[in-house]
Amino acid sequence: MTHYSRRRVLKMAGLVAIASAAGQLLPLPRLRAAQPDAPLPGLDDFMQVSRLLTQQENLNATVAHALMLALGQTQKGFARALTQLNSLLQSQPALLQQDRLRFAEADAESQKLAQAILGGWYNGVVGKGDRALYVTYVNTLASELVSDKLVPPSFSYGQIGSWAQQP
Repeated sequence: MTHYSRRRVLKMAGLVAIASAAGQLLPLPRLRAAQPDAPLPGLDDFMQVSRLLTQQENLNATVAHALMLALGQTQKGFARALTQLNSLLQSQPALLQQDRLRFAEADAESQKLAQAILGGWYNGVVGKGDRALYVTYVNTLASELVSDKLVPPSFSYGQIGSWAQQP
């Protein structure tokens, strides 16, 4: 593993810890360094696009920051593509009314970015294969949508082994 890769892994581990803290920054100086004091350029646009795509108003800002950093590392020309996607969604609101998100062939790049953003919010992972970055686990939209019925996987709220008993 190269020095650059180790640094990238450590940085993303810090972002995962921050995102997993339910929107609260941990009081560890090293983790605070992963989220700068100044707002991330383009974060407002990212939040707007994310709200449109997910149809969720109350998105976690800490998770959004981590997702945006991860998308910036895994998506070529992310800032430009985000601006283009935002413009497309604003000018064609009917795109968001479809049962399944489909764009015209000319907007294939925007569709790819929209799918990456949705995947990050719902699955907590950005990118694929060797370039995949793990951003969050419990704070995904998929976990939040079922939180009233399901305990997050790997969390046991009963006695040891109680999960193995038939309900």
